[in-house]
Amino acid sequence: MRKISRLQVDNLYFAKLIKLAAAEWRLRQQSTFWGFLWTLLNPALLFAVLYGLFIKWLGKLQPDYAVFLLIGIIQWNYFASATSYGLGAIIRKNHILKNYRLKPELPVLAAVLSAAVSHLLELAALSIFLIFYTKNFSLVWLSLFPLELSFLALICGLALVLSRFTVFYADTERIWGILLTAGFFLTPVFYPLNIVAGGKHAILVFNPVARIIGAARLIMTGNGAVPASDWLYIFFFSTAALVMGLIYARSDEGKVADAL
Repeated sequence: MRKISRLQVDNLYFAKLIKLAAAEWRLRQQSTFWGFLWTLLNPALLFAVLYGLFIKWLGKLQPDYAVFLLIGIIQWNYFASATSYGLGAIIRKNHILKNYRLKPELPVLAAVLSAAVSHLLELAALSIFLIFYTKNFSLVWLSLFPLELSFLALICGLALVLSRFTVFYADTERIWGILLTAGFFLTPVFYPLNIVAGGKHAILVFNPVARIIGAARLIMTGNGAVPASDWLYIFFFSTAALVMGLIYARSDEGKVADAL
């Protein structure tokens, strides 16, 4: 019997992942240009509401509040939508997992990747807006690539864990929705971190999503360099989340199959 090399196995794994991600993308966007425009509508409406509510108060404390708010909303919406979509991937694709030999994490990673593609298009639109708004473009923006890769790793790790919980605990989606609502207010999406009182400020700093949003703002506005401590924290936390998520996703595969 012909042996399959490790490289061929890896290529087959990534080929399946790309095909699943492409299918998820078509499903989310319904293969239409208007489908993508609808994904932009949500952050646009949220921006309009929050900007209208807080510009008079926070606009005095945060220069270029419109840019500050827009970056925060796009990054937070990506986190919320990707984790929420990823957690239900195993349930949605249970018919595929029952009939084909697939690694259990593949549907989850594909779901997150489809959300990541939408996010990259949003970032492209944001970049064009910033170029016209600030009349400036900097090569520092290239550091968004390692930041976004770290963000993707963090989201994948969380989605892998949540997707397993969803198989065994049907209320996981509702609980995660509540946690996301709380997280929106506990993350500096629409307010600067420096207005938070000392003790609470220290707690919020440990939030990796808060650090990622803060780093994205520094990179895209050019208001300063991202501290090395933030880079290390983001890389460490994201890598740890992805590794633990993959380990958990591949543990007790038989129990998952039986639960489906």
